[in-house]
Amino acid sequence: MPASQNKFLKIKEGVILTPVIEPVIIALDKYFEAANCPARVTSGLRLAEDQLRIIRGYIASKGLSNQYLDAINKGLKDKIEFNGQQVYAWQPGWSALLNKGVIINPPIAAICLMDYINKNGVNRKGQIIQTSVHFKGIAFDIGGGPDGISGTITNELSVLQKAKADNIKGLKGFLPERENNALHCDCIAV
Repeated sequence: MPASQNKFLKIKEGVILTPVIEPVIIALDKYFEAANCPARVTSGLRLAEDQLRIIRGYIASKGLSNQYLDAINKGLKDKIEFNGQQVYAWQPGWSALLNKGVIINPPIAAICLMDYINKNGVNRKGQIIQTSVHFKGIAFDIGGGPDGISGTITNELSVLQKAKADNIKGLKGFLPERENNALHCDCIAV
């Protein structure tokens, strides 16, 4: 049965599934059903342009559009000068998001231009941050984006904790992205 027939963990229109993530999403449906917790997969496989669109959405929602117009108006590979160096036009706006706690990978591997303390307590300013594992088709998100998630992240988190404790095949791990109002799920091929 394909994930499109899930009853509780539904797939948002336009989400691209892969052979690695779809079986996990299918297996998780029964966990969401048992918890009576409807939820949505809002992201699967992404391209660089998709990632830039998401970054632009966060820049707008955080009220940073006027401050980072180049991130909104220029293309994926366009460059600008920022603090005396040539960077991607979206790079300062993306770095500002990280600085504000919005966890999002760049559309192209890039240096973080501002202070960003990651979950391990390391400041990633000046370090290269790689593209998202979504580009490889081995991750998906539950909730997030303009849809939000049903109620609070707590319900969905407890469902994933139960599934992980049961060693659901293919679910490598998950990360609550509270600022993004999403649960990021990493998968492995089985």
